[in-house]
Amino acid sequence: MHAVVGVWTMAPDWRESQDRELRDIVIRLVTAQPGFLAGYWMHDAETGKAHTTVVLDSEESARKFKALVQGNAKAQARAGVTSDYLAVVDVVADAHKQADFHK
Repeated sequence: MHAVVGVWTMAPDWRESQDRELRDIVIRLVTAQPGFLAGYWMHDAETGKAHTTVVLDSEESARKFKALVQGNAKAQARAGVTSDYLAVVDVVADAHKQADFHK
């Protein structure tokens, strides 16, 4: 597995429209990408930065997804979003809490 990890500067006055576009457009487009496994979109209230992690099934899928995101910089800027950092990383471990279905 590989992931595309990003840090983003978000125009604070546009937060409501950015969140709406994330829910209505971005998540749908990201989850439709070849190799998509999981995605996490986070906001740091202290810094105003957004953080993203999109996990894909292979390095090839991750590199293609990163290129797609980078190619969308003009649309991101129109929405008040600027990429600070975007990298393809190797997922070396993962953990998830198991749901207790015996309650």
